[in-house]
This record gives sequence, structure tokens and C-alpha cells, in this order.
Amino acid sequence: MAFIAIDPDTGNTQDADWFHLNRKKIGLCPVCDAEMELRAESSVTTAVHFWHGVGATCPSIKKNRKKYEDLPPSCVDKQAGLRLRAEVREHLYTIYQACNAIVDGLKYAEFRDLIAKASEKGIWDYKGFRLNYVPYVLVTFHDMFFAKGSKLRDDKYYIVLEPTIRCLDDLWNKPQSIKQAVWKVSPDKGVIETLPIKPTLDPVPDWFKEATKRLPI
Repeated sequence: MAFIAIDPDTGNTQDADWFHLNRKKIGLCPVCDAEMELRAESSVTTAVHFWHGVGATCPSIKKNRKKYEDLPPSCVDKQAGLRLRAEVREHLYTIYQACNAIVDGLKYAEFRDLIAKASEKGIWDYKGFRLNYVPYVLVTFHDMFFAKGSKLRDDKYYIVLEPTIRCLDDLWNKPQSIKQAVWKVSPDKGVIETLPIKPTLDPVPDWFKEATKRLPI
């Protein structure tokens, strides 16, 4: 089930209850842009939600999820890969902090496993791979981020890219046609958050920036 959608008239993301209240039947999926139909408006046992329709391939539907680490590159660049590896080693803490901010808490052991998986697959050599994309790509390799045991997560979720990606390097080599974002997807609630890919690494999490604005200094 999906519980949020984009209002076609305004481009704003709203929840299913808002669509029901405003008598709107169709919303757009924030991941694949497909029209979704509002369902269960009259049900007392099922929450109002959106339905993609028969045969939908959107990765926000759990059965359609891809293993992004298995997506091939369109091209490799070994020399650039050596340079990126050096950059990654130099900025490991900053990359860890960025991953930590994206998923609301990441254990070091989890981060180490993601780096190891990227190295095993040779992803550092994918042509054009840049440092600011590294955290967003790494977190797509994790099967599921669980709420249990976390003081920051309210839901379990995984991270997806847009469904038109055929080669992993499409993400950074085709920014005009591939959405520059990742999505948190709950197996039970569908898309719960859209996270735009930042053009540079930010070592300071957004929650910390917001919290420190209120400090009486």
C-alpha cells in the first residue's frame, strides 16, 4: 500500500487522507510518476491508500525491489576509480556521517559491510562516479533498516532509486533524465520520505543544524 502521493494540480506531496478530504481520486507516485488510484474511501477496516494498478513495476512495491549492487555499469574507468578510492579513504568519516543522516542512524559495522560490498562489486571504477553520490549508493545496498533497536527510526524501510535506471552509473551520468533522489520505502506503508541527492557531502546532519539554530548563544 502507498499512503502518500503527489497532487497533479499543485505538485505538492500529500497523504491519502488529504486526497480523500479534497475528493481527489488520482495521485502521482513520487518514485515512478505513475498515476495511483485512491482506494478504501468507504472502508471501516482498511485505511485509505493508493493503488498503483495491475502490473506496476515501481520499486516502491516490495516485490519489484532491485538489488542495485548487481546493476551493471555502462562503462568503467580504472584510473578514475583509483582516484575515487583515495578520495573515499580520505573522507570516510564524512561519508559515514552522510549515510548516518540518510538512514537515521547507521552502525559502523553496517557501514563497513556496505563499503566492502561496493569494493567487491568494483563500483568505485564505474565511470563518472563522484564522491557526493557515494553515501546514496551505499545505502541502497542494505536489505532493510529496522526500527527495532533504533532510537531514531519509527519505521523499518529500505532505500530505492527511480525505476528507469538500467545501469547504476545512469544515476550520476544522466542527471537530466534520472531523478536525483533516493526514497525511503516501508514494506507496509510504501514511500515514507524523498531525499534529494546533495551536490556536496555535508558532514553536519540536518537535524543537528536545525537543533542548533535554537541554542541561546
